[in-house]
Amino acid sequence: MKKDNIAQLTIFTFLLVLSSCKSSHWKNEDMKRAISITSFKNPNTTCEVLRVDDSYPGEDKTKDGNSLHGYEIISDAVGLNLGSWKKLSSIIKDHDTYFHHSVPIDCLFRPGVAFRFSDKHKNQVDLLVCFACNELRYYLGGKVVGQSYFKSQELRFLVKELFPKDDKIQEL
Repeated sequence: MKKDNIAQLTIFTFLLVLSSCKSSHWKNEDMKRAISITSFKNPNTTCEVLRVDDSYPGEDKTKDGNSLHGYEIISDAVGLNLGSWKKLSSIIKDHDTYFHHSVPIDCLFRPGVAFRFSDKHKNQVDLLVCFACNELRYYLGGKVVGQSYFKSQELRFLVKELFPKDDKIQEL
């Protein structure tokens, strides 16, 4: 009888540990807050997508417009419809979107796309996406709170849907 209890306790502990592994990729509280703001389920949040210049520094491109975290904005912001936002939210929250403990690759972060989430409390999360490096960078209140390499092809497909007339995006 005692062995049965030990076996049950061992199995329960194993299942508890296994299930908690997928709970959150992010360990810092700012990043957890940022992820919660990006949810389409939050009725007080809006989501927009925009293109940012992904050229290499020093390409002598004139910076005529506004910038986002040092990257020139090259398109108007477009609000995401609920379907696209649900897809994006699902990708962001999926544990398998991110590489864990990966070795940094030799690539200069050059985001081509940015998603901006704003809520009624004036919280703002910017998610910048670099497809050259397959890297995501999250900003909350203007500072980087998380970054990771990603492996999600769904994100690439979604961005192509959002920018159907952008040749550079379609070549991704």
